[in-house]
Amino acid sequence: MRISRFYVDHPLEQGAQFELPDAVAHHLVRVLRAPAGTALRLFNADGIECEATLCAVSKRSASVRCGQMVATITEPPIRIALYQALSKGERMDYAVQKATELGVAEIRLLNTQRVDVRLGGDRLDKRMLHWQRVAIAAAEQCGRVSVPTIHRPVEWPVEAPAEGHALVLDPETDTRLSALATTDDVAIAVGPEGGFTADEVQRAQAQGWTGLQFGPRILRTETAGPAVIAAVQARWGDL
Repeated sequence: MRISRFYVDHPLEQGAQFELPDAVAHHLVRVLRAPAGTALRLFNADGIECEATLCAVSKRSASVRCGQMVATITEPPIRIALYQALSKGERMDYAVQKATELGVAEIRLLNTQRVDVRLGGDRLDKRMLHWQRVAIAAAEQCGRVSVPTIHRPVEWPVEAPAEGHALVLDPETDTRLSALATTDDVAIAVGPEGGFTADEVQRAQAQGWTGLQFGPRILRTETAGPAVIAAVQARWGDL
């Protein structure tokens, strides 16, 4: 029987006992109907995972006791940062979910010339919270012990990271992934529906990005990120 995993914003030490966050308690008590004594796995932002036991349950709360620490190795040997142009609705959720499952370390959101959604104020705050929850749920499901940080949108292009490869998807270039030298740090920039404009690509290259051609087919924005991440993982990571 598979043991459920949950992310908690709480220190994890063997023998510690504490109440679970409301959302986690609700899922356990009201959705899974888990009784006291149920075995769980918990992990936190420090990358620590432990076995745990549900030790008290009420209608609106639940508490756990931490047991043995678990040595979990699920993070890839390569650090991947996804620079993702904003998109509407479920497309963005899909990109965040799959990038998390594939092992990215962080997701940096982009406003570009062809982005068709502009967020600000309370609306942006709500979407950022939603996307972070999507990432947490994906990490819980796939067995990761860390959750990628999702950064607020910035205007594209931005300065390329100093280390490793900084790759911007560009169907007009000839550079393929197979031509690049081995690295342990990769940044991948994915445009919106319609892609980056030629001017955006040119200005990005002036700021240190390298154009990357990813096959003869044009991928949707929510497909392109996961596809390139998987290819990078297969070449230099743990796939």
